[in-house]
Amino acid sequence: MKNFLSVIIACSLSLSVFSQSDVYLKINHLLDSSPFTFNTNSSNNINNTFNIDRLEYYISSIAITHDGGTITNITNTWILANASTQVYELLGNYSITTIEKVTFSIGVETPINHDDPSLLPMLHPLAPKSPSMHWGWNAGYRFIAMEGMAGTTTPNQNFELHGLGDVNYFSQTIITAGTTDANGLVIELNADYKKALEDVNVASGVISHGEINEAKKVIKNFKNHVFTSIEGNSPVSIKEVVNEGNFKLYPNPASSDNKISYEYSGELKNVILEITDLSGRLIQKQQMENSNKVIFNKLDQGLYLVNLKSVSGEIVKTNKLIVNK
Repeated sequence: MKNFLSVIIACSLSLSVFSQSDVYLKINHLLDSSPFTFNTNSSNNINNTFNIDRLEYYISSIAITHDGGTITNITNTWILANASTQVYELLGNYSITTIEKVTFSIGVETPINHDDPSLLPMLHPLAPKSPSMHWGWNAGYRFIAMEGMAGTTTPNQNFELHGLGDVNYFSQTIITAGTTDANGLVIELNADYKKALEDVNVASGVISHGEINEAKKVIKNFKNHVFTSIEGNSPVSIKEVVNEGNFKLYPNPASSDNKISYEYSGELKNVILEITDLSGRLIQKQQMENSNKVIFNKLDQGLYLVNLKSVSGEIVKTNKLIVNK
């Protein structure tokens, strides 16, 4: 009996060990579809020519959804990403078999954002850096520091975009199955830094340090546009999924044969309505023209996001739409 129990215990320990995997976060730095390199000219969507000679940002509040909806939070982890070096960060060893999505934020969360960096070990990501990533105790850390040259045709003006502030600490979720390599499970994302400057006018050499204006726009671009999974899935910005009273969908929940209408009491000028699935795949897009209109029908069963967006791409309002059989 003793030997039998020993075998059972040994088998249990063996299964426990094999259920654990090292999990890594990998980020491929890109400029459009090419590998990112400093001082390489590119153009954003408003035809500003630019190049980048400094790009650093913090990643924090990482959570992995896996194995049928289980959420594993990666605590006490902050990554200082530098576009000069590929991010390949060990997140830990966890009981994870199938990755479904990853959630993370750009920046440093409160109250850590206002701690004293000088108290940390020199190699800690939040310890003092050169050039500095810390703005001061009241303002906290630079969430993103992007610098370079820009112009209308030739980059000949310095620009600096340092985004920070608790109000700009946004969360994003990206659908991804992850990959595997010799080390374990890998959450692999592409980061296209050209999209960080969407609708940001840097041609005149803008200097924007703080919580507003161009600095804020760059942080929001990181949240909405920069990161995709290697499978091509775009961010789903969870904090924007709210049921605003002046934007209603009905019926909601709907059945697949329902015609779905909207009501919106806000300004309709230059507002675009689009529906996506949770992977970010566009299902339909149209210009809003009046306040009560049939928008979708014959949708497959599932959960959708219905966005009201300005022509510049800024999300005005978002509602969740549930379609049953």
